[in-house]
Amino acid sequence: QNKFNNIAKWLAIPIGFTIPISTAADNILLYLALLFLLLGGGHRQKLRAIATNPVAVAALLLVGALLLGGLYGDAAWSDVRHYWRKYAPLLSIAWLILIFQDKTSREYALTGFMLAMALTLFLSCVIATGWFADRGWFEGGVDNAFVFKLHITQNVFMAFFAYALALKARHAVEAKWRMLLGAAALLAAYNVLFMVGGRTGYVVLATLLVYFCFCWLRWKGLALAALAGFAVAGAGYFTSDTLRERVDLVIHETAAWQPGQGATSSSGLRMDYWTNSLRIFRDHPLFGVGTGGFEKAYAAKIQGTQMKPSNNPHNQYLLIATQLGLVGLMLLLYLFFQHWRSAAWLPTTFEQDMARGVLLTIMSGSLLNSLLLDHAEAMFIAWMRGVLFDGLQAKAPPSQPSGMGATR
Repeated sequence: QNKFNNIAKWLAIPIGFTIPISTAADNILLYLALLFLLLGGGHRQKLRAIATNPVAVAALLLVGALLLGGLYGDAAWSDVRHYWRKYAPLLSIAWLILIFQDKTSREYALTGFMLAMALTLFLSCVIATGWFADRGWFEGGVDNAFVFKLHITQNVFMAFFAYALALKARHAVEAKWRMLLGAAALLAAYNVLFMVGGRTGYVVLATLLVYFCFCWLRWKGLALAALAGFAVAGAGYFTSDTLRERVDLVIHETAAWQPGQGATSSSGLRMDYWTNSLRIFRDHPLFGVGTGGFEKAYAAKIQGTQMKPSNNPHNQYLLIATQLGLVGLMLLLYLFFQHWRSAAWLPTTFEQDMARGVLLTIMSGSLLNSLLLDHAEAMFIAWMRGVLFDGLQAKAPPSQPSGMGATR
């Protein structure tokens, strides 16, 4: 049994490396890790560990609501199964917390993710130079240098990578490592802003910058974040044609949007999605239209108009609210709350800030995309929670801080 549990651990560790690179690889590793974890026995103790972990319990409550949501409403069974499969990675939050029992395995796991992102950053920079032009090795090009995943996913992960590097730089003991890690963090941030198209990454990066500066210098840090943000945005807007074109495009598309007229632009379509989703939520406020019912309910709302159909509002909060109503939205926010609250009980400041950085990445990114529907992003949050919250108990130790004001 110990051998099986160890095999499960060593299968789960490299998932961090495969998440930014290969969907097939992390699926294979995930299912094999679960298989060996089950073969490892000790099921009663493992169930007890899950039941006393507040993050795992909150995830299971949301998954349970999504399962029950498929039993009401008038969605086609194929649509219900589609959404259940999409949300399946959330279930792995509950059992991944059982795997990373020792500090060494957690360090290896996080290192794997960082190495994958370092490789992505390196290749993205090479692609941006045009060296890979016309070679057909990667889908991205000079103007949009994404590598293994689509540009939206890469930018979300790269924004978090920049934050993680900045954290490591802040906690580094030697000055040379602080400088090296700080420079790498700036390069990752530059990649998000100027090399890869993905406005979700801009929002995530800005959110993490504000939080990092606040944790570092408190209220002075907020002023620093605002100053740095304005300086980078201003300099980037006037010196980078790519960034200026993206910003101007969003402003133009948003200003040109007319309710009910059937938008065709990216920003206009999102405005249509959001306004119609709010109308669906208004009509079904308590329990929603059921898991998988969004597409049919949306089609009914736009019937007789020029607006395009959709199976995704590109906003995780609206997607949950339309399918599960206020009950589902509260369960999603409860999961986020338990994640934030439980982070204060982690043993080191670095782990606390990493855990909250993961949460802020998903929360901010979910404003512009339904991130929990996307396999890589859903696996990222499930796997990271498993790594960071392994062994967490239902109550905080008396000696640990319980809020944002952890000692630094």
